[in-house]
Amino acid sequence: MRTATPILEEHGLYRFPVFRGLSEARLQEIMKYAFFRKYRKGQILFMEGDPRDRIYFLLNGYIKLVSMNEDYSNHLFLYLKPYCMFPYIGLFNDKDYRFSGEAVTDVELLYVPTVKFEQLIRSDNDALINLIRIMGDKMHEHEIRLQNLIKMHATDRVRHLISLLIQDLGEKTGAGTIRIPCPLTTTDLAEMAGTSRETVSHTLQEYKASGKLVMESKIITVTDPAFFIL
Repeated sequence: MRTATPILEEHGLYRFPVFRGLSEARLQEIMKYAFFRKYRKGQILFMEGDPRDRIYFLLNGYIKLVSMNEDYSNHLFLYLKPYCMFPYIGLFNDKDYRFSGEAVTDVELLYVPTVKFEQLIRSDNDALINLIRIMGDKMHEHEIRLQNLIKMHATDRVRHLISLLIQDLGEKTGAGTIRIPCPLTTTDLAEMAGTSRETVSHTLQEYKASGKLVMESKIITVTDPAFFIL
């Protein structure tokens, strides 16, 4: 991990929004402190309450971030796809992670010690401004999404959630359909939509029967993307 230029070329670090606009010299400086890791499906990267000592950069695979409700039940927070940095929340402030990170699939990633990453970003005005902008956009986006979900009827929440998954994770196929490659269970969808598993299951069955989507081995393929555009 001490030869930075091959890292930039091999992993395409400019695909991370936080790194866009940075000089190669600055990226190389950050990558001097980077470590490459692989995690198997189901492995925990960190637990809620653990010391927030690493900033992660996802290269391949999918990660989910999970927080706990007051009754200690899981509350699904977010799914991340390749070329996402996490966590944004708590940067420069939190000492501990606010949620847990789990590998949904086998993943490959880089991580940089939090202290070193924050030091380097603070010393670069362009990088700091870019990061603040990204953090603001993300927080606003999540706030709007939460407000919309709260206002909706339970079945409409499922439709809206699929629309968000298309935006966040969807990949177009040659057949004009959109595949959501991250494996998702009915329970996962229910937690994200803030509704019951039974409601999600019933709604998905209706969508399947009407030819709007297919779900096989936890992978959703949307066959009628226009229906989910809100």
